[in-house]
Amino acid sequence: MLPLLAISKASSRGPSDRKLRKHATSPEAESRRTVAQERIHDLTARLSAVEGLEHVMTTFTDSCSRPYHASVFEARPTDVLRCEMRSVSYFGVLGDITDVLARIREADIAAWGPRDRQGQDLPHARGTITYAIDYHRNHGRFPDGGTMATPVLGTSVLEIDWDRLDFPLVNRIEEADLPDPEAAGGGIYRRCSTVPQAAMSVTEARAHYGTVLRFVASSTNTSTREYYHAVPRGS
Repeated sequence: MLPLLAISKASSRGPSDRKLRKHATSPEAESRRTVAQERIHDLTARLSAVEGLEHVMTTFTDSCSRPYHASVFEARPTDVLRCEMRSVSYFGVLGDITDVLARIREADIAAWGPRDRQGQDLPHARGTITYAIDYHRNHGRFPDGGTMATPVLGTSVLEIDWDRLDFPLVNRIEEADLPDPEAAGGGIYRRCSTVPQAAMSVTEARAHYGTVLRFVASSTNTSTREYYHAVPRGS
C-alpha cells in the first residue's frame, strides 16, 4: 500500500518546477501580469490622491505556485499553476476620519456595500461608507445604547480598514509581515517590494498621525477564485 501511495503522490505533483516556471514567465503570463499590476497600482494611486490621507508604506507581492492539495484522496485541483498578486498600503489619516471616508466615497474607487438603483448607499447597510460614518458619529452605539457592528468596507478584490482605538469594539491595524526581497525568485515564481524601503512602521505612523488606514488590493477574486494567470492541468 505504501509504494502505491508514493506513486500516487508523485503522479499528483504534476509538471516539474522548471516547466511551471516557463509557464509563469511566458509572454501570456507577463501580459496578464502587467494588466493586473497596473490595475492595482491605479487603485492605490486613486486612494493616495484622497485629501486627508498620507501614504506611509506599500508592500507588494506577486507569486505563482502550485495549488494546495491536502490529500491524495481529495479531488485534484483543475489547475497546476496559479498566479496572484497582493498590495497592502498604509496611510496616515489627517483630520476627521468621517471626512476622509466621505472623500473616499466621492473618489468612487469601488462600490463599497449595497446600493440602490440611484447608486446611493442603502440605509443602515453595514458594508457601506454611510454606515461607517454613522458608526463614528455615534461612537459605535445605537440610540438605545447597543453596540454597533464594526464597519466593513470590502469588495471581492479590495479592503479598507482603519484604527478604532477608543470604541466599544476596539480595532487596531497591525503591520503585515513585510516581504523579503532576498526571497524573491524562490519557488516557482516570486517577486516583491516595499515602497519606500525605509518607511516608518505602522506603530510609528500611529504615534505620528493618531489613526492608520490600511488598503488591500488583490488580483484574486475571493468570490470566484479567479487568478490573473492560471495553467490548467494537461497544458
